[in-house]
Formats: sequence, C-alpha cells, structure tokens
Amino acid sequence: MAVHAIRRENETVEKLINRFKKQTQGTRLVQRVRAKRYRIKAPSKRLVRVSALKREEYREKRRKAAVYA
Repeated sequence: MAVHAIRRENETVEKLINRFKKQTQGTRLVQRVRAKRYRIKAPSKRLVRVSALKREEYREKRRKAAVYA
C-alpha cells in the first residue's frame, strides 16, 4: 500500500511530515511492518490441546468456587 503526501502551496515541511504520519497511521502500515518483523511459530496441535484442557480446568475450578462461596 502506497502513501503519498505531496506538498501543498504555502505548507511548511513540518505540517507535511505530520500529515504523512497521520496517513501512515490511518492505514496501519507501521503496525503491520512491526508485526511482520519477527516470525512467531504457530503452536503445535499438542500444545493447543494441552492449553485448552488447562483452561477448562481453571474454568471448572472458578465455577465450583463461585457456587460454594
């Protein structure tokens, strides 16, 4: 995605830079570039299953605590 900021008549360089920054923030270009900077390995099926079981265990524990409290 290209972002263009052409200097307008009687526009200072500072205002041009600020306008360009707002355009890049509006397109979320900087966030996408920073997110792609480091590759995050996808979790394995085993790890997903274990974390789901652990999450269910915590939820059940909370439900029991809420009923008996």
